[in-house]
Amino acid sequence: MKRMLLVLIAVLAFVAAWPRRGWVRSAGVRRLAAALPNPAKLHGLNIDIPVDRGAWTRLTLKVDLSPTLSEVVGYPVEAAAYSHFGGFNLSRVYSDFVNPDSDYYQAWIGAYVVFDGDRRTHFGFDDEGQPVQQEALDVLEADQRLVLGGTGCPNWFPDGRRVKPIGEMAATEVVMGGERWWRMDGNAETWSAYHRGSLGRHWRSEAGYGRVPDDATHPVDDFHPLSYSGSFWLRYFPEWQATCAKFYIYPEYTDRHGQLVTKGKQVESECRAIVDRISFQGVSAVAAA
Repeated sequence: MKRMLLVLIAVLAFVAAWPRRGWVRSAGVRRLAAALPNPAKLHGLNIDIPVDRGAWTRLTLKVDLSPTLSEVVGYPVEAAAYSHFGGFNLSRVYSDFVNPDSDYYQAWIGAYVVFDGDRRTHFGFDDEGQPVQQEALDVLEADQRLVLGGTGCPNWFPDGRRVKPIGEMAATEVVMGGERWWRMDGNAETWSAYHRGSLGRHWRSEAGYGRVPDDATHPVDDFHPLSYSGSFWLRYFPEWQATCAKFYIYPEYTDRHGQLVTKGKQVESECRAIVDRISFQGVSAVAAA
């Protein structure tokens, strides 16, 4: 009797979870990633992204950015990226991040940290404390290599990069929470991580964002071109010997019918409100709070 009861409970749990299997797998992958060591955790730095409403994922995706960013800049560097993307709902097994019908399609909010090393200190700033556009773009490049590489996107620009800037970024010194930050705004060309069906060996990406059906009727091609508009806030913290940044990005693109899609702009105010509340704290400060 007890065994039958356990079997029944397991069957009911499976039936209840099946419609949300995309969410379950994604949450599991993000919990696993959060449990792994990364430079922010190893240096005693906590990055809090207060996503408590809207259609974003609740669990933070935490990634060790060190290998990819080191590849981009050409020297060893310690870095970590924390982020959120469009979440899941009960009617689909793929997230809004890969749903062209959603305002949250290909939109990100997040933060990153780059620690001082033997080859580079105060990453993202020159010796006069002015922001360096190329190094902000290098972090975006590293992130896109992870995202697009994880989905099997075959597209690269002729210079071997996944991201191409559109003009110069605008840099403005601002005050947030009583601290001085540099805000950098700009645009860049890249490709969407959207694709239909499964790409086999790229199971981590599918587990993270879900699987768009092979017969989906979205008016976009797999891995179609898009441009990102983004805002980055950067500040160097001497106490951690690290550059910390918080950001949001959202896309524009032309669909298969030749229509320019700009609805990602509708989430900009929501993105900004979340970014305003992102905080960086030492572990001791977190424990005392």
